[in-house]
Amino acid sequence: MSTLSGMETLILTAIILLLTASWRLYQKRKYYCSVTSKLPTFYGIPFFGVAYQVFDVNKLFRIISAGNDVLKTATACAWVATTPYVLTVDPEVVKRVTTSPEFLHKATDLYTHFHNGVLNGIIVSPVKKWKTNRKAISPFLAHSNIIDMFPAFNENANNVKNKLAGLAGLGEQDIFTIIKECILQLSFLTVLGIKIEEDTEKHKEILRVFNALVDHMKLDLWFGSLGLVFLSRTPRYKRIIKYLCDPVRSLIKEKLSRKGESEAVNSLENNQQTVIDLAVKSMRQGVFSEKDVEIESFTMFAASFETSASAAYTCLVMLAMHPEIQERVFQEVRSVFPDGVTDVKYDDLQKLRYLDMFVSEALRLVPPITYTGRQTVRDTELCPGVIL
Repeated sequence: MSTLSGMETLILTAIILLLTASWRLYQKRKYYCSVTSKLPTFYGIPFFGVAYQVFDVNKLFRIISAGNDVLKTATACAWVATTPYVLTVDPEVVKRVTTSPEFLHKATDLYTHFHNGVLNGIIVSPVKKWKTNRKAISPFLAHSNIIDMFPAFNENANNVKNKLAGLAGLGEQDIFTIIKECILQLSFLTVLGIKIEEDTEKHKEILRVFNALVDHMKLDLWFGSLGLVFLSRTPRYKRIIKYLCDPVRSLIKEKLSRKGESEAVNSLENNQQTVIDLAVKSMRQGVFSEKDVEIESFTMFAASFETSASAAYTCLVMLAMHPEIQERVFQEVRSVFPDGVTDVKYDDLQKLRYLDMFVSEALRLVPPITYTGRQTVRDTELCPGVIL
């Protein structure tokens, strides 16, 4: 009898919780009606929205694109779990979001996978912290500093070229892995000032672990949309984070052990500035904490590696898909480098107009950063008649 009574209590509690959750969802949808009533909206199923359609994160943007085609719109709204998101590919709306001071705040839910203690740097920082941190590390992206990196760029590019040339006539090959191996070296060298020897066990292991981190972040993205990000933070995930951060932490300790700022030079050239040198300098000035140095250094390293590798691979794939464009690019490069490409200078790049247009178009079609998420902190007009 007591067992039956306990079951009745459990069922009654479940019904009450379900009704309460349903009422809250109804109120939330009613609250956002001012937006969803003015935009085509994907509601999905209660409590899950359209989240069930994106178990495979790789299909996410294909689904969004297909949905926009069905609704014949460039801007729409979709419920993911119990949160509505406005999705747009409209150039005017994108311009409004990326240039307005009202949209500087990052969409917290969409960047949950970055909040792991090592990647939550300038990419996802709150506005006030972002402005300070950006100013601290902006010299890394200064024109003069980029020019000073050209010897490293050339050495790395020649390395990639030689590896790919050796595969000619051997049939289908996994060139993405080759590109990632070389870009990993370049990112370590230019961002952190660490030279990783090619084809060593350490080099291969870092690449393998970094690929595992990217896979975990995909899970983070999906679980984060449901408020269940803790499910992806497994012991293995934490070991991956520790393994990748250990070289950065060791380098920070080494630099901090030096007595004067004048000694904090990187391993390339004395007049070059790596991100980690700039971050340590900011720490000495009281702008950064030691944890900030670690996070900003690793964030820039990870961002430069993943985006550069994806961009290079995309351009090669596009050239293979469009042989007529490949031929025009080849002829232009040959006209600038009639004796073959071995050393590229900044002035040489200014002569490659068609190549520049090709790269811009390739990255427009397949951008390395596939989405940008923003959220408002006050009522803001997104487009005529739509107030967020």
